[in-house]
Amino acid sequence: MSSVDQTIQQLNIITTVTIFIIYLVNFVSGIIGLTFNVFVFTRPLLRETPCSVYFIAATFVNFFVILFIIPVRLLTNNFNIDLTTYNPVYCKIQNFVFFTTRALSCWLITMACIDRYLHSSPEISSRRWSSLRTAKISVALVSIIIPISYSHMFIFYNLIQLRRSTGIVVYSCATQDPIYSTFINVWHLLMYSLCPSFLMLIFGCLTLKNIRFRDRAIPQNVRRATRRKRTDLLRMLLAQVIVIIICTGAFSVYQLYALFTSGLAKDSLRISQESAASKILAVLSYFPHSTSFYMFTLTGSIFRKEFVRVVRPCLFRKRNRVQITTVQINRGTPW
Repeated sequence: MSSVDQTIQQLNIITTVTIFIIYLVNFVSGIIGLTFNVFVFTRPLLRETPCSVYFIAATFVNFFVILFIIPVRLLTNNFNIDLTTYNPVYCKIQNFVFFTTRALSCWLITMACIDRYLHSSPEISSRRWSSLRTAKISVALVSIIIPISYSHMFIFYNLIQLRRSTGIVVYSCATQDPIYSTFINVWHLLMYSLCPSFLMLIFGCLTLKNIRFRDRAIPQNVRRATRRKRTDLLRMLLAQVIVIIICTGAFSVYQLYALFTSGLAKDSLRISQESAASKILAVLSYFPHSTSFYMFTLTGSIFRKEFVRVVRPCLFRKRNRVQITTVQINRGTPW
């Protein structure tokens, strides 16, 4: 075995182990964090806020990503168990649902950014659009529009036969049309990463501009308290936006690189290196779906207070049980 083959083999092993660890971290942290998100955002203080409607909707979408997409991807990447190769209908449904769900999560956060912009607007007519009714309608519309925008996948994705170098024929869930293959990569790049990230940045900057403008009209003695109440959800939102931009942006940059270098001649080592980078960056893009609770806890004082109110009864109940048990033991102890 040549040194190049040994390097490729070592690189593949490192990539497999790294992917497994990242998937496991996403899965465990996602289940814990998203569960707390549900409890906190359904508290009376937060559930009446339009921005929280988008957060709770994104939380349920992320639950699907964590509980279904990550285990399936783990089986495919680390254990070579690909269920899409057994049934053409399931092949179409899985790819459609997986692409749609991840894009939907990012667009819900984008809608939350737009809501914060409207809420901070100095124009009364614009602020009226920041309401629970508007938020619920927007969630419903986005949940319909995003799947429709990916509906073409049902036509082009199917089981295709591939012949390996050993002569064995295997099935793969993919598209045979090279033009559509390029199109779906660019389309998902735009719908999942570039467009949502760009809109998040735009409306985030506009929201900060509105807040600075409105602060000038607030008396100095009440500015601090008012600003804190108004910007708490914004800080939570911006933290989530930063994670989305960093994690999806890195994978987007690689996809653009792969698209522009697809016609170049590459040796086996470079192909392995690019494959490893693609797989690791793709797995890192799952962090926005699993880390929202931790970002909210770090940046939102209201969120932290509501989280403490959720956890405190459980802690006090456990402490009371310990005290009652201790008292009973002391009463029964002979002196």
